[in-house]
Amino acid sequence: MNKAYACLALLAGFSLFSGCAPRDSRLVDAVNGGQFVAMSRAMRPVMLKKNMVDERGDWYAPLFSSRPKDAGRILVDRLSPAFRFPNSRVPLPPTFRAMLTSDAKVTLEDSRATIEQGMNRVVLELVAVTDWNNDGKDDWLVLCRTGYSDAPRKFREYYLVVIDVEAPVLKPYVLMVTEHVYNKVTVLSDASAGELAESSAAEFIQGQATVTQAPDSLSVRKKLEEGSSLKQTSLSR
Repeated sequence: MNKAYACLALLAGFSLFSGCAPRDSRLVDAVNGGQFVAMSRAMRPVMLKKNMVDERGDWYAPLFSSRPKDAGRILVDRLSPAFRFPNSRVPLPPTFRAMLTSDAKVTLEDSRATIEQGMNRVVLELVAVTDWNNDGKDDWLVLCRTGYSDAPRKFREYYLVVIDVEAPVLKPYVLMVTEHVYNKVTVLSDASAGELAESSAAEFIQGQATVTQAPDSLSVRKKLEEGSSLKQTSLSR
């Protein structure tokens, strides 16, 4: 019985010391916390401007998640690949699914899909659900990583936002494009400041699409305010 009272007292203490979300903060349901941290650091100015993270990199997540359970499949079936070929003069298939050949292999997970066609490899991943354009509706922050299976340390990453997740074909806007060659990272295009500006970067596949997980050295702190629908999340540096 004493142990039970001690646990209740501890929970009450956490409730008292957990901070309230600022009025203008936007909730972020980070499906992949490590990848969201990488995205928020790469696009720090716009993330701060939109109040998605604070100066310490913390964000507030909803207590009840609205993320889809089959985002990997949805991204393959409905995401438009046109952002990879902005200068194409020929009609493109409407979705990644429509681009698949008979020998293509698709591996689906809850929030991620891996497409392999020959030596080409593409990973599509739902990174976070948030209200990017502040219209009261959920938007998706998506990572697309492209490359070759025989060059695992060379790849290209696209940071995307989908602002109409109910559309039959999801048409993403490119926020940032980076190229990774071994340990060197080059920003090829940064349209995040324009919020919904499309990228003019042309597709140039560099290497294998692997998914970066949160570094083991990062610790996750979650504080829940009693009676609130908010919880604060932080990955310490």
